[in-house]
Amino acid sequence: MGGIDKGLQPWRGQPLAQWVMTAVRTQVRGLGVGANRNQSRYAQLLQQTCRSDTSEEAPHASGPVSAGVLADAPELPARSGPLAGILTGLQHCPTDWLQSVACDTPRLPGDLVARLIAACHAGIDIAVPRTEEVAPDGTLEERLHWTCALIHKRVTPDLAAAFVKGERKVGQWIRSQRWVAVSFAPACDFENMNTLETLEAPDERR
Repeated sequence: MGGIDKGLQPWRGQPLAQWVMTAVRTQVRGLGVGANRNQSRYAQLLQQTCRSDTSEEAPHASGPVSAGVLADAPELPARSGPLAGILTGLQHCPTDWLQSVACDTPRLPGDLVARLIAACHAGIDIAVPRTEEVAPDGTLEERLHWTCALIHKRVTPDLAAAFVKGERKVGQWIRSQRWVAVSFAPACDFENMNTLETLEAPDERR
């Protein structure tokens, strides 16, 4: 998007990041934001989402605890990408599991965390959503949504070591761990809003 802050771009009347927070607020015990700019605006959105109130979707649920807005650790190289954000989240996560979600996926399913957790049997440290889409040649094409992974904190030292060695690709690092793919449908639940044109296009699911 030309360097603008994607998470703050409006879609259907709200910033993208707020849609994502709302999608996961009833699925987690704590909610935090990784951001290296516009922290005060993200903090405002986070507080709105985490406020202990009721909603039509979950009338008996209160909001999750706010973990605040976290910038990447100062010792990490600037502009290191989403893997740095995941590392920072793991280093500050107060629970055993961290659910990472991208700021540009506003339609995340309401059972995302529950289904990923259910797939993490003994020995599995990471669960990744998997969808299938029809390729141009008519075949089904697998897509793994690496930045929406559920990750156990015990992998934090390994990720820190890999980062020091120069690893920056989320998928490549996850493939080096004990991980499992979990099938979800429809694929549009994980659609990324990568361009301004996508944000402005009519929502066919409305």
